[in-house]
Amino acid sequence: MLAVAGSSGMAALAGCSGGDGSQETTTDSGSGTTEGGNGGDDTETTTEGSVNVHDAEYVAAYTGNPVDLHFNQAASQNFSWPAHRSVFAPFLKYSFNKKKFLKGALSELQIENQEVTLTFREDLKWDNGDDWTTEDLDVQLQLAKKTGNTLWGYLDDYEIVDERTAKLMLSGPTNPQIVKFELTNFFADTKKETHEQWLDKSESEYLQWAYEDPVASGMFSFVSKGRQAFEFERNERFYNAGNVNFQNFTIESFGGNTPQHQALIAGDQIDAAPSLFTPPEIADRFPDHVVEVNIPAKWGYGIVFNHNDPDFGKRKVRQAVAHVINRESLVKNAGPRTKFVAPIPCGVAPEDQENWLGDWYDDFETYGAKSSQTDKAASLLEEAGYTKNGGTWQNSNGEKLGGSYYSPAGWTDWTTMTQTVTSQLNDFGFDFSVSTKPTNDWFGQYSNSNFKMGSFYWLPGGSRSAFPYFPLYYQLWASDIGGGHNYREKADTEQTIPGRNGGEMTLNPLETAKKIARQSTDAESKPFVQKAAWHSHIELPFLGLVSKFEQSWTTDDEWTTAAEGSENRRVKWPQWWWTHEGDLQYKG
Repeated sequence: MLAVAGSSGMAALAGCSGGDGSQETTTDSGSGTTEGGNGGDDTETTTEGSVNVHDAEYVAAYTGNPVDLHFNQAASQNFSWPAHRSVFAPFLKYSFNKKKFLKGALSELQIENQEVTLTFREDLKWDNGDDWTTEDLDVQLQLAKKTGNTLWGYLDDYEIVDERTAKLMLSGPTNPQIVKFELTNFFADTKKETHEQWLDKSESEYLQWAYEDPVASGMFSFVSKGRQAFEFERNERFYNAGNVNFQNFTIESFGGNTPQHQALIAGDQIDAAPSLFTPPEIADRFPDHVVEVNIPAKWGYGIVFNHNDPDFGKRKVRQAVAHVINRESLVKNAGPRTKFVAPIPCGVAPEDQENWLGDWYDDFETYGAKSSQTDKAASLLEEAGYTKNGGTWQNSNGEKLGGSYYSPAGWTDWTTMTQTVTSQLNDFGFDFSVSTKPTNDWFGQYSNSNFKMGSFYWLPGGSRSAFPYFPLYYQLWASDIGGGHNYREKADTEQTIPGRNGGEMTLNPLETAKKIARQSTDAESKPFVQKAAWHSHIELPFLGLVSKFEQSWTTDDEWTTAAEGSENRRVKWPQWWWTHEGDLQYKG
């Protein structure tokens, strides 16, 4: 089932067990973990080139058993993204502070007309001493095509130009941001000699491959993994090795959010918790040297509907649900420190709505972000043929309007929001009961279309969700649950919905969303964003309620941090990108 979610879905989920932050993973090699979690005062220093390398260890906390985890990004089940980021160089990153793309393994990126030229750094190498070449990229692109990587939704073909240059041939006009955001998901993690064996095998065989002994291209080389930790050491062949002034990096395994909180409160066991939801009363207990970095998650709590359900498949019933829920109360109850409401449920991330909706913004229905609009909800249900009997809404057969409302076990903030949602709906006259499921089973309910409505994330997450195409397409297609919300067929048909000024609007929702991606500039994409968002707020394929900031934690008593306003400050994730750029160093 988790393979259905895809790697992007799993990256989002990684932080939610026990909370809203990313539950990353950590490990221990058989030798155990280092008490104190850092280099301490007795570190030795060696000089390599122009950098003094300290015999210091940076320890990051995560939840998960490393023995079960691997480095194959395409095989999302049991994939460890923190371990993966430790050993592989990213092609491209995105700065939320500066709203710009930052180059990693790429030295140049040119997008002209329908051709993308990728030029890679001359000093990009593997830690076994081999040069990285476009022969490696050739295998990577073939495997990406085999597994249906979303980049191939925009490509016709590619061409290897020389050992450091390749060209991607786009299938049509494409907004350059689409290509750039797609490339932020790529790393120099595919070596011809280790990966070409999968070219002639089935997709399913490759997706089951646990890549456990990686050849590194990034900051650290893999040393070992065990039940308690992944252990890495400085990769002297990394192109930015001069930025890495400490010898060891460890991802230590913890059994959930609470042990990570306790370790940070202790102040001397770990140096970081890369993604960890922490309520204010816990954060207030952290020592002064524990630093919080808030990063837009472009992800959050929402509702998914089964559009084949006889009740919730009706637009007016979905709209009634939206009117009843007071979104501000969800934020108040579950974490105002890091959460905020969606001003308009329209499929576009909250922070981006005003910019993309422009002069359409004030025409959108807000559904009442700060209140329960019960009168409007009642009118909609009555128009849809429902009546209220004994305080509960019923259909024409006398069946109560409600059912099981699913929520993921262990996600404490989601549990709070689910309780708030169902309480509001039931007070109005719905009849919902909360059904808490382990994450796999929770996904399974939706993937199998065995539900009426329930909690689910309404944005695909990550930097790409800053570009409206990705969340708008995601809500129509719901790839993370295999289209289990049953909207795909309807999305690809012509629909007529109420228009902005009292008239009507006719559109094919899926084609309208795709046209966002096919435009050459943001200005040309904007009219299609407006139409797609308008459709989303009328039809409500999903109901977007809350978004959030990721909470990432590091320490500054022995380690440096990126400046507040710098382009590197809010990049996913600080512990890795800061090291890449030399912003995270041992003070010595």
